[in-house]
Amino acid sequence: MALLSKTYYLLNLGCAKNLVEGEHLAGLLLSDGWSAVERPEEAELLLLNTCGFIQPAVEEAIEAALELADGKTEAQRLVVAGCLVGRYGKKLATDLPEADLLLAPGEASNLLKHLAAPPTGRLAISPPRSLFGGSDPRALSTGPGWAYLRVSDGCAQSCAFCTIPHIRGPLRSRPLDDVLAEAANLAELGVRELNLVAQDLTSYGRDLGGPGLAELLSALSTIEGVQWLRPLYLHPDLIDDKLIAAILANPKAAPYFDLPLQHVADPVLKAMGRKRSGSELKALVRGIRRAAPQAVLRTTLLVGHPGEGQAEFAALKEFVAEMEFDRLGVFPYSPEAGTRSARLPAPPPQVAAKRAAQIMELQRRISRRRLAPLEGKTLPVLVLGPHPDSDLVWAGRTQAQAPEVDGLVIITEGSAAPGSIAPCRITATHDYDLEGVLV
Repeated sequence: MALLSKTYYLLNLGCAKNLVEGEHLAGLLLSDGWSAVERPEEAELLLLNTCGFIQPAVEEAIEAALELADGKTEAQRLVVAGCLVGRYGKKLATDLPEADLLLAPGEASNLLKHLAAPPTGRLAISPPRSLFGGSDPRALSTGPGWAYLRVSDGCAQSCAFCTIPHIRGPLRSRPLDDVLAEAANLAELGVRELNLVAQDLTSYGRDLGGPGLAELLSALSTIEGVQWLRPLYLHPDLIDDKLIAAILANPKAAPYFDLPLQHVADPVLKAMGRKRSGSELKALVRGIRRAAPQAVLRTTLLVGHPGEGQAEFAALKEFVAEMEFDRLGVFPYSPEAGTRSARLPAPPPQVAAKRAAQIMELQRRISRRRLAPLEGKTLPVLVLGPHPDSDLVWAGRTQAQAPEVDGLVIITEGSAAPGSIAPCRITATHDYDLEGVLV
């Protein structure tokens, strides 16, 4: 098959922050006259934007790179970018000779410069620096009506199990004006919902000595066209009464608290390097429930971490049952080389996997019970378009459903423009999804 000049195929792996970086990489290429294609065999440039946070993500990224390399012709170039390169650097250059260019996160904005140079199979690494800004080109891939807004990069925390500070570097917040400029641009493109993301969102602005997350949310609420704001992944050691009050008082902020608590047993929290105790975390959750009974609480848990025995896991299950989170995700612990946790003994992987399954079964029942009272209510829904699993129905999300990690509203009747927010009467509830008709 003859390749069209300046065509690219982009495969994004990993989290929402990585997706935004991939959108900027695509924006750079489009601004330079490149065109996107849907199949790798049609592309002159194969661009893989990787995750490397935990071992399963590393394995997925390497498998994807090898699959692209296996089908690559001499006329094609393979560029591997992202966290996998940031984590493994020179070792990856040796282990993955099939790649024509390995682009670490600090070099992402220099993609065009590297493509203009002769292919040498070299490694491009620089210290982590400022991330893409509001004036940099970006090709949205999230569909109509919503987008992620990345406000900082890197992390100021030192969790014992986490590789992010090593991969992405220290916290680097974008200036407030730059974030607002990008948000205004997105609103002009028809974005109605902004989901704020960062590795360390709750610390936003602390490195600049300026406005923090509460002030950022307030400023974003003044942008015409933006109707919903949702901050994602609020570090529980840093969230305080001021931020909680700011979210609840903001007319555009979803009453949605995404708290990655990880655990509740003190021996595990101590081994993780977390600052708040289990009793303090319980008080945090109860305090939000008291202040806003209507608020949606989401958490992420890590099971099988060093320090978790039977008693600690039992305490975690009891905590989940008592708190009844609206949304919950759980991951089995993965020991990562170079982290403090990796030096400690941990339960076997099969034990961690079994515990994760137990937590999710408990949460499935909780979720179904908490969604049931919504039947018969009419809620505003962001209409996304055809359902990803069926062209026979459409999909949407309520303000209480974050993209990708939460359930959907299955729209069985009615019509509205994709990207619009329309009233929807809920006709049925399931474990995680809702059904409804537009009215």
